[in-house]
Amino acid sequence: MLGLIDHGVPGWSQPSDGFHYLNSQPSTYEVYFGLGQRLIFLNTLNVFKISLAGLKLGDYLVRTSDAITLNGSFLDIGTGSGAHALLMRKLGNKKIIATDICKASINQAKTHEKINFKTSEITFHISNLFEKIPQQKFQTIAFNPPGWRTPSTSLIKILEGLERKGELSARAMFYGDDVITRFLEDLPRYLSIGGRAIIGLNSLVGIDDIFKKYNDKNNKTPLLQYKLIERYTLPLLYYSAQWQKLEKNLKIEFEEWSRKGLANYTIDRQGKIYWSYEIIEISHRSSEK
Repeated sequence: MLGLIDHGVPGWSQPSDGFHYLNSQPSTYEVYFGLGQRLIFLNTLNVFKISLAGLKLGDYLVRTSDAITLNGSFLDIGTGSGAHALLMRKLGNKKIIATDICKASINQAKTHEKINFKTSEITFHISNLFEKIPQQKFQTIAFNPPGWRTPSTSLIKILEGLERKGELSARAMFYGDDVITRFLEDLPRYLSIGGRAIIGLNSLVGIDDIFKKYNDKNNKTPLLQYKLIERYTLPLLYYSAQWQKLEKNLKIEFEEWSRKGLANYTIDRQGKIYWSYEIIEISHRSSEK
């Protein structure tokens, strides 16, 4: 069961020719988040399984969801399989909205709600970030954005060749810097005063660069403040056999980002890449007195 082994990828073996994240068996899998909270998910092509990073974010939601969180409104951006929205319903929240840009993900998240609860209470929207969400304020907003930066022109051409039926779009992992920047710009209009946005960032996305640009764009007086809550070192996983074949190209890309100070990672003696997963809380900046 996912969430009960704290090394590698819980619940899945890693074949010698690479980790077949999208095609691993069985057809369903279970995830445990602590406090007795367990959810069942389907194994389906083109919809992300909950990752190690997703597990960490879910664990954090369980640990920190107090009465204010559970009685307030909750927005899950980029819900994917619906894991964090479903987890909040398990914990007792009844005001949940979940969005994803991918229709297939939304459809599967709805199916997962019926599998785990038999009834439908979560409101789902196909939406690019906040685009299709009715204007309102949320007490808690959770977001696990794409983990890697915008790729170079040469890598984009290679990735476009992979975008065939059955393969993840490049946007599933890349363009994280652009996505997070747009998220930060719109966040103040949707986050309640006294509320919190919880985002999980990958050190391959250029965290410092993103926040510096955000501060500069807002004349160094942004509406939001942020702080690092937790940090984990995780192994880099390839989400399909085709992505595994790009390992050399990806390492070249990561090296270039690192050279420019836009990514942080390490490589062990076996050539395996490790990155930092960082849970950050964002809130409205306190008014100066």
